[in-house]
Amino acid sequence: MIRARQLILGFILLLGMTSLAAADSGRLVADLSKSKITITSGFHGTDLLLFGAVDGAAGDDILVVISGPPTDIAQRRKANRVGIWVNVESNIWQKVPSLYTTLATNPIDKIASPETLASLAIGTSNIGLEIAAGTPIAGQSKPMASEYIAALQANMANIDLWPRQTGNVTLTKNTLFRAEVKLPANILSGTYDIRVLQFRNGVAISEDITNLYINKGGLSAGIYNFAHNYSALYGIFAILFAVAAGWLAAAAFRRS
Repeated sequence: MIRARQLILGFILLLGMTSLAAADSGRLVADLSKSKITITSGFHGTDLLLFGAVDGAAGDDILVVISGPPTDIAQRRKANRVGIWVNVESNIWQKVPSLYTTLATNPIDKIASPETLASLAIGTSNIGLEIAAGTPIAGQSKPMASEYIAALQANMANIDLWPRQTGNVTLTKNTLFRAEVKLPANILSGTYDIRVLQFRNGVAISEDITNLYINKGGLSAGIYNFAHNYSALYGIFAILFAVAAGWLAAAAFRRS
């Protein structure tokens, strides 16, 4: 009888803890004005509205991290050889976020410490990027990501995919927040993770994740899908098209 009472009491406590955890995880809710975007040949970028509600208090901050689908990026180093600049080293960054944008109610260094940001994998220096030698050099060890990350960050910032500036998040009455999300024209298709965190006294106390889906559309999508699904036929067609174009150009010049 005593054993049964202990089991019942433990079950009740477990239910209570589960309810508290669920309530805590429901502190913050976020959504987008548009969750699906189609890229066509006339796509020049777009703006979205991120909005939501939070069970906040005075001094709370909202931090948003937008991460695009992973891709591999080649990073090359040039050197002067006999008066000619040539590629002497090539390294491959693996599973790099094709877009990485942050938005916040305050400067990020005022919201949390570097150690906290690192533990939450916030910031391109804290997401565990790996680099591999694409053109290994004899006697040279594997390249260290920490030695090349600054160059990668600069290159991605120059093409607006990893903006240096943190976007603005507006928090009203510690309850409602909104932010404008700017997407450049050169984004990739795929699934984008939008991570929204609530900070209080430098500690993340709540988090929500929503997704943005970007797909190719129109004629460009048809060509893209054909090239990837039927690569051999696409290659043959490209060769035939090039030969036909060359023959037509030669015939036109002969007539003239």
